[in-house]
Amino acid sequence: MSPTNAVADLLPHEIAGPVDYWPYPVSFIIGAGAFVLLLLALAIWGFVVWRRRASRRVLTARETAMAALAQARVSAADAAPYLFSIEVCDVLRRFLGAEHRLPASTQTSYEFLQTAQASTLFDADRLAYLVEFLDKADAIKFARAAANAGDNIELVDLAENLVKGGKSDAVPA
Repeated sequence: MSPTNAVADLLPHEIAGPVDYWPYPVSFIIGAGAFVLLLLALAIWGFVVWRRRASRRVLTARETAMAALAQARVSAADAAPYLFSIEVCDVLRRFLGAEHRLPASTQTSYEFLQTAQASTLFDADRLAYLVEFLDKADAIKFARAAANAGDNIELVDLAENLVKGGKSDAVPA
């Protein structure tokens, strides 16, 4: 026997290939990792949104109405008086319904004025503002009275005075 045959007899004839330590294919591991990262990102995003909503203060009916009236005031000079009076009336009626639980949005102006006179929520000055507001708004909306930007601003002023509940420097007509 030659020396090379002796060495060859000592080596195993079948050599095993590399052993796979991963129980799943590499593409599956990468996909699962990406899915877990996506879930983690969604969880973090959800937590941030939840914290923002939890820390956000809910506006009162008065604050909401004042913000809507301030926004209406910006467009008062350019708005058509008919549409503007409807917008301001809606803001005021929603406020009175939410703040004082009055059926302002389901009654006519006359019926609402009767309800307001019977309630203790309106003092004489505030009732005068309400009468003037309803008269002016109804004249623009239903009688299609001639109106201009000044009338729009006057409507917003009256509505703001009613929402504030206080007296202003302007004297109702």
